[in-house]
Amino acid sequence: MRNEYLQQIRSDWKDKGRLFFTKKTIIIKALGSNESDEQAENVSQFSKELTGEGGILFTDEPVDAVISYFSKTQFEDYARTGAYIDKDITIPAGNLKYHNTDNYVVTFHEKMLKKLGMPVRMDQGYLVLDQDYTICKYGDRLTADQAHMLKILLFKLSVFKLIPTHYYDKIMNKVIGKVSNDLEELVE
Repeated sequence: MRNEYLQQIRSDWKDKGRLFFTKKTIIIKALGSNESDEQAENVSQFSKELTGEGGILFTDEPVDAVISYFSKTQFEDYARTGAYIDKDITIPAGNLKYHNTDNYVVTFHEKMLKKLGMPVRMDQGYLVLDQDYTICKYGDRLTADQAHMLKILLFKLSVFKLIPTHYYDKIMNKVIGKVSNDLEELVE
């Protein structure tokens, strides 16, 4: 979980609600795992739905506002080791530049890039590639070295976002179905 992005989301909801992220066993313990120990009627239904990493947002905001916020909120980030890549990343021969900029890669990265396997050399104060260099290809799982190279060169290939999947309606006292993956409609 990317803490800096969670902090931003918590800040956005500071006056409107409270966001908790923790292990599912702790969430189940807090809400209740069955009718006898649940904190509100039918809230233990969440325990059957929780999988993997997750969190809970407590708010009085309308469901539509929550869904709208999370459908629009995402953060570009650097891909981590083990991430699958959805495109080829090839660096062209010549002076080495940061991704999507006209700025040249600073020379103090030379030793690290060489250590990571990129065949760079110094030429008149610039890092140079003598031939195109492919860091990764479509479908590859990133190695630690590839992920580090991509980060040095400012390739943000991952997206961090939170996807609401269920909500609890206090008036009806029940957990309402799943929020679809595209976040546009609720499915009961």
